[in-house]
Amino acid sequence: MPGHVNHLLLLGCLLCLLGDVPSTEAFHRWSPMMKAFRYLQETMLRNSLERAHLNHGIVFECRTISAKDFGNEVHFNLQLGDLRGFRRLDPNKKLALFLHGWNDQGSKDWVQELLLTWTLFDANYNVCVVDWGNLSQNDYKSASMSIFDVGLTVAGIIMALEELRPNHFHRSNVTLAGYSLGAHAAGYAGAVLEGQVEQIIGLDPAGPLFSLPAEVAPKYRLDPGDAQFVQVLHTSGGSLGTNLKCGHADFYPNGGRAPQPNCKMFANLRDMQNTNPVSCSHSAAAIFFRQSMDPEYPFVGSECGSNREFSAGFCDGNRKARFGIHSQRRARGSFYFRTAPQPPYVQRRQADWLSGVGRMAAAKVSPGAQSPLMLRLWTNSWRRERARERQRRDRDRDRERDREREVSLCASNLTSS
Repeated sequence: MPGHVNHLLLLGCLLCLLGDVPSTEAFHRWSPMMKAFRYLQETMLRNSLERAHLNHGIVFECRTISAKDFGNEVHFNLQLGDLRGFRRLDPNKKLALFLHGWNDQGSKDWVQELLLTWTLFDANYNVCVVDWGNLSQNDYKSASMSIFDVGLTVAGIIMALEELRPNHFHRSNVTLAGYSLGAHAAGYAGAVLEGQVEQIIGLDPAGPLFSLPAEVAPKYRLDPGDAQFVQVLHTSGGSLGTNLKCGHADFYPNGGRAPQPNCKMFANLRDMQNTNPVSCSHSAAAIFFRQSMDPEYPFVGSECGSNREFSAGFCDGNRKARFGIHSQRRARGSFYFRTAPQPPYVQRRQADWLSGVGRMAAAKVSPGAQSPLMLRLWTNSWRRERARERQRRDRDRDRERDREREVSLCASNLTSS
């Protein structure tokens, strides 16, 4: 029976992705089927939610700019049951946790570059990646059912910090950012913490099993009630990402659907390590998020009822809102904007726009970090160091193999003699 259920859900997702499930006039004909899909999806999610438990294999890899170490980066890990890392958190800074998506892990270069950029452009945070690669690298269905374990573990770490440092740390100073499945895991963590975290940033929250083929109840996915402020960036809505409005402020670059402009050229697909425009557009959410951390290039959207109205110019004079870590917490509604095919992606007319919040954020950034050139130099230096480290590990591994081969050869010679 479980195999038939999986095949049925897969068929539903494929129908939606191919556009064969109508969502307008003829939707009533599909209503019984949608109800059946929703029942199957929610049954699986409910069973996983009821079995959710703390997972000690999830590692929180953190970094911060330390004043004690003359402005150098300090790296350390947090893990349930190990209190040593907790003491290295700077008590005067807020906490930001980033949750990656399916088939990823915290050691991936793009994740590490995102953390590096965050610490450079906002030194007021202890920034950590929630590495749940021990669960995310299963098949998609199993990884989707694991988000409740991840969310519960994240909430457990935050509650442990509150108990250890009650005078310095509170959940209202926590920012959770999640990409794809990580966005829904962040939402569940916020729900466990009764919606009291400062904000959740959802980067193209996963669509399959959450809004495809049918929409599930808010308690199983990212929802505005999960934090004091929830902002969501949609880049592949209706396919790999959800097209549901999940936050207080939902941002739709280029309509929020695939393909994004930076995913229409083969060179861009190759650079982003994606082989098709849909997965490239899904990944674009994380790329835009990293770019939005630079105060000189704010991603600003206009409030609008639909992408069609925005494209027709009906919303140019409407209220504006900024996406990312420098956003206004009071923004509410749906916001649309355009991006360019190449970095820095934000069009020139937006690059000069800075709200009061943006100006304050820019003032907090160190002078060196404000320069895009400086950011590239930092990133390239970090990449070279990572490459040298990998080469050293490879050389050590080759030497160890040669040593083992020599030992086994000597042993075989002694045995034969």
